[in-house]
Amino acid sequence: PPTPPPPPPPPPPSPSPPPPPSGGGNTCWRPIPEYDGKGMTYEMDHVAPFLRFATSATLTMTTMPDMALAPGPSYDYVAEADAVIANMATVDTAGELDEIRFFDGKLNVALGLIGTLLLGYGQSIEEIMFHSFGETSAVHDAGVAVWKNKLLNSRIRPTTVIHQLYPEDNLRLNDNMTVRGKHFQTIVRTMSHSEFPSGSAAVCAAIRDFVDALWPHLTLTMQGDEVSYSDAPFVILPNTLMANVPLTGAVNPAPGGLSAA
Repeated sequence: PPTPPPPPPPPPPSPSPPPPPSGGGNTCWRPIPEYDGKGMTYEMDHVAPFLRFATSATLTMTTMPDMALAPGPSYDYVAEADAVIANMATVDTAGELDEIRFFDGKLNVALGLIGTLLLGYGQSIEEIMFHSFGETSAVHDAGVAVWKNKLLNSRIRPTTVIHQLYPEDNLRLNDNMTVRGKHFQTIVRTMSHSEFPSGSAAVCAAIRDFVDALWPHLTLTMQGDEVSYSDAPFVILPNTLMANVPLTGAVNPAPGGLSAA
């Protein structure tokens, strides 16, 4: 009988997606593979995509800022990715991890301020409720505005860049931990939305502006003495006086407290 023809050669492997170059190329946001620590992987869609339609009517207290105030940046993605890896490698103490986790939770900052007003400056419940409403409204408006701009800019996350640039490289990260680039994850979860502008920077700037505008009008007293906002030693008490943030229970990482500066 005739000899059967040899089987066809296997198809070539699919090429890896090209890494984002320093300039140009597809740098749009894309879902990030995530792990639950129990063997499951998943990808999240972009958070709150409907906010691209947000207008001044969506906000609580102000008008929508001009989106041109935060134009899309021209990142050098290789340099930025290398800087992320290098910075993570310097984190090697429990105190540094506590500080990262504290500031990652914006509720920790907000409730830390309220705890300081109550425990440090003896504010009345009415003043604290007034502060809470104003601060929450400022954070809401900042969050809506920055999410709208994130959707307009749609910038890729550093985690995705590292996955593509260094998939098989062994990267040294915090606590001297070494992982393959394709398994890289940040110390705290990278949220499922685009990189620019920074949501954390926008929210923290809103809290700072609100505190700068309101606290000078409050009557602050410490140990029976009145203090002005410009001379107030703390906006968040030292951890010797407030070891944990009220309600969230987060560790207060500031042995000397945090000042308005």
